[in-house]
Amino acid sequence: MDISSHVNDELVQLFIITAVTIGAILPSIYSLTHGIFEVFPFLYILSIILVVYFYPRYGVPYSLGISLVYIGLVYFFGSPNLVQIAISTIWFVIFVVMGIVASTYANRLRDEEKKIRKVFENAQDGIFCFELRSMHIHEINPMCARMLRYRREDLVGKELSTIWINETERDQFLSCVEGGEKPCQKEVVLRAKDGAPHRCLISAILTTNYVVYCSAIDITTQKIPDDEIRQTLEDLERQVKERTAHLEKINEDLKADLLEHQKFEATILSSHYDVNHSAEGQK
Repeated sequence: MDISSHVNDELVQLFIITAVTIGAILPSIYSLTHGIFEVFPFLYILSIILVVYFYPRYGVPYSLGISLVYIGLVYFFGSPNLVQIAISTIWFVIFVVMGIVASTYANRLRDEEKKIRKVFENAQDGIFCFELRSMHIHEINPMCARMLRYRREDLVGKELSTIWINETERDQFLSCVEGGEKPCQKEVVLRAKDGAPHRCLISAILTTNYVVYCSAIDITTQKIPDDEIRQTLEDLERQVKERTAHLEKINEDLKADLLEHQKFEATILSSHYDVNHSAEGQK
């Protein structure tokens, strides 16, 4: 979210709170001056809830202030009726207690959200989440965006297929997530902005609001040495087979030469024997 949109949201929130506060005080004055005491206290509850929702840190002082305004209006414009004073005092206590309890709970949730956001942004692993129904990327941390050579703003709100283009692989993974398989962990290929494939180990969990949170560990650099080792072993095996075949051929050639040499020697010896035998017969 850029600065201008943040400022616009702040102005809208302040306008709503101001309008609701005025909308609670003015009817109160009108009601008290016309003898109506049953309806107007409920208008203050809405303003307290809105302040606690938008600005939890200011929930307690606002609820205390608006409660003092309420009881002051009752004492100033109301009739000196003990029952009315007792009721207004009870409402005063209710407003203050509501502001304290709601602000405490909201501040605790806000602190937890900040912790989760800090872990999310500073995690050394890539983390992204997407809405299961719309298949749009809901959030992505800086580590994952850098891994895929994107800016975070370039991916938030985009379709999941922007970085995960293999539809079959994606559908299989989503079936695992929806089926509740634990742990749901698979090797997938994510596509970077420059088109380079990144083989990642993805682990995912599905929340109750149908948002899938995924951690992505880039194992591309681990796969490359494995592929190189596998290729080297295959090359060595091929070379060994070729060398073995060559040696076997040489061995066969040597055997053939030896056999030929033996035949030649046998022929020579046979001829020599026939010559000697013929010479002895003439003698």
